[in-house]
Amino acid sequence: MPASVVDNIERPEVEGKTIMDPMPGEKYVEFSKDGADGDRKSKVDSGLDIERKPGHGNRIYLAKVQHPAPAHNLAVGDRLVALNDKKIEDYPNLDAIRDEFASKNVVRMVVDPTMLR
Repeated sequence: MPASVVDNIERPEVEGKTIMDPMPGEKYVEFSKDGADGDRKSKVDSGLDIERKPGHGNRIYLAKVQHPAPAHNLAVGDRLVALNDKKIEDYPNLDAIRDEFASKNVVRMVVDPTMLR
């Protein structure tokens, strides 16, 4: 292809990626526990629980996926990458992640799906 043709091709601007933009192989999942937006005054079960598996370092995996969590998009064993605009590594412990699941009505996360589906 001549250089003049290549120079005339318009290229879209690439906006900066955020932590909530999934990398190849990962997926973005968002769900509302009761249909409303925002924080909750009382904690409500999200249907999710997490665990650290021995021999997997600091990686966090889903240990439970029940209603109201979307079981068609999530599975036990999926690795949690980000939660509500924060990297999982930025949470101090598992209880802080569980508290985030319970206190926010809209749960947004990036997961790395397991190969067991």
